[in-house]
Amino acid sequence: MYTLEDLAWLLSRLQRHGIRGVVVGSTVVELELRRRRLEDDVDVFVLEPSPLIEEEKYHAVAEEEGWQVAYTALGTPKFIARVPSGEEVVVEFYENIHDYYIPPEMLENAPKKKIGGVEARFLRLEDYIVLKAKAAREADTEDLRIIREYIEEGKLKVDERIIKQGIELLPEEDRGFVVNKLRELGFRV
Repeated sequence: MYTLEDLAWLLSRLQRHGIRGVVVGSTVVELELRRRRLEDDVDVFVLEPSPLIEEEKYHAVAEEEGWQVAYTALGTPKFIARVPSGEEVVVEFYENIHDYYIPPEMLENAPKKKIGGVEARFLRLEDYIVLKAKAAREADTEDLRIIREYIEEGKLKVDERIIKQGIELLPEEDRGFVVNKLRELGFRV
């Protein structure tokens, strides 16, 4: 586990090196739950520089910071970074490749949030829900069940109109599946 301060420090280090992106993973949910201690990887959809085309840039950043470099399942770089609390945090970098796709409009709509004095962009919770439903792995379905429980308990709020708008941004062949998956889990879409 690492702290919000660790996250802010990590994001500031990435920004300092010119890595611009949107946090798209489960960190989005943890922040919406107002957790001060975080436990999952930090998934970043990179706007620039491309983690595939400019991979050497990522190696140079890791070397300068004293971080390790490994690779995601998609072959993009990821950092294993030691943060001020002493914990190691994995930062995975993504872009639209293979079956990994985030509609550009979702990224453009990602609001800026200030975490520990550092401004960064985070995917909207509603868009995260749509992308989780599209992924359709068993672990993603379980994550959506947990999110649905948080909503029912009043710990999270979602705007189902934004979920519907997000579905419309997906490729047409994915929309029916996502609607069915979300309805099966109790979302009104």
